[in-house]
Amino acid sequence: MKLKLDIKNQDLMLIDSKYAICHCISADCAMGKGVVVPIVKKYVGIKQACQSFAKSNNENAVVGRAFRYACEAGVVYNLFSKKIFRHKAGYGVTIEQYHSNLRNCLEDMKIQMLSNGEKFIAMPKIACGLDRCEWKDVEQIIKDVFDDADIEILVCVI
Repeated sequence: MKLKLDIKNQDLMLIDSKYAICHCISADCAMGKGVVVPIVKKYVGIKQACQSFAKSNNENAVVGRAFRYACEAGVVYNLFSKKIFRHKAGYGVTIEQYHSNLRNCLEDMKIQMLSNGEKFIAMPKIACGLDRCEWKDVEQIIKDVFDDADIEILVCVI
């Protein structure tokens, strides 16, 4: 098994249906800026489902977890990487804690993907937009988590 991670100039919303997608969100489920805006439009009901998941699991307890949402449009893994939407790596949460939260989210997502027989995941450069992480750090976390998994990762940049 060898990790396959490709970075392509491609719109995340237009990827092949064999891919699940993932993105980072906060435990308060604000979901109003960045890559999540087109995700909420395409995957009807996702925001409400995330809110229900966070509420039923206690907002503090969901940080570091992945919530799998499936609908007619496909599968989305919502990575709860921080508590409050306005937190950024280094602001409201330390960079180290954010990285730890992200690693936990990715580990949780990997377990869920394997249990659901999913082998393809597409993502933006997660945590590197509004959350201000450095891609080199995030990419290493992804490689560390998925190194032993037969999962193909597509990173979409536009």
